[in-house]
Amino acid sequence: MTRRIQWVALSLATLVLMPLTAFGAMPQSASLATAAVGSQNNAWGNGIATVLSRYTPITVRVQPYSGPPAWLPLLDKGDTDMGLISGTDALNSYKGIVIYKQPFRNTRILIIGGTLNVSFYVAKDANMMSVADLRGKRIPTDFPRMPILKLSTTAALASVGLTYNDIINVPVSDLQGAAQAFLEGRTDAGFDIVGSPNVAEANARKAEVKFLSISSTPEGAKRMADIYPGGYPGILKAGYAVGIVKDTAVLTNDVYLAASKEFGEEAAYEVVKALWNYNQELAAAYPPLREFTRERVVSLRATIPYHPGAIRFFKEKGIWSKEMEALQAKLMAQ
Repeated sequence: MTRRIQWVALSLATLVLMPLTAFGAMPQSASLATAAVGSQNNAWGNGIATVLSRYTPITVRVQPYSGPPAWLPLLDKGDTDMGLISGTDALNSYKGIVIYKQPFRNTRILIIGGTLNVSFYVAKDANMMSVADLRGKRIPTDFPRMPILKLSTTAALASVGLTYNDIINVPVSDLQGAAQAFLEGRTDAGFDIVGSPNVAEANARKAEVKFLSISSTPEGAKRMADIYPGGYPGILKAGYAVGIVKDTAVLTNDVYLAASKEFGEEAAYEVVKALWNYNQELAAAYPPLREFTRERVVSLRATIPYHPGAIRFFKEKGIWSKEMEALQAKLMAQ
């Protein structure tokens, strides 16, 4: 009898000391890494955080960084919970290629959201309509704080057969630096995400702006994809957003809401569930989030693995196919 009492006491002590996460308990708070304040990426993050904080037990805090290279090491160790990242950046960082010196293998997709549409923009009255018209012009380049932007600007130029050697290089640090250089007249063109607050500010202060078209021909698309894997030409209809004054071809990439592998399965499940159940409220929180639709959350174009918590939810909804299971296995084996 004494031994039995001792065993029960020991078991109770073990339960008391065991971490709550062992039972799948929800964390009270979680962090969401985004790009700098003023960027489209940061605005997306704030909209997502609003919905998640309202409809899950988790208070989501947005943490701005200069770019994924600044927060991916933290996410890889589980020190940051979630982050917004493009499919191309996710692929390069997962494999440790191109701009990344080491692989970050612990990034997992929660959902695939909208699209990241980028191109160069100029004053609306400028005698330019295509990126090809930037030859000999002053252009923001380098982007050391957001190296993926050097790839995307290089790819956009390559689509029309241009390189950095064909333009006047104006080194900037990141998107904020590019926006400031354009506002100060140090460049003839800016470079940013369509719908970005930076572009809205430029539109208000520069008597309107317009985005320039990349080449959407098969040849142009191939030149672009060779530099920027995962990127493809997207056609935005006139009036889609500030600066889209006519149908415009832009460099398009899918956006992932990703999480650390260390982010609990139950927490990941609840995050995905909330974004699914309250999908329409994303656009209410921030209008450009209207592209984060249910139809896009699972995609055979995924470049890194999904989180187990997300997969469990998608299986319950019947949208996790045999093809997705095969893709997941392939991505995990990379």
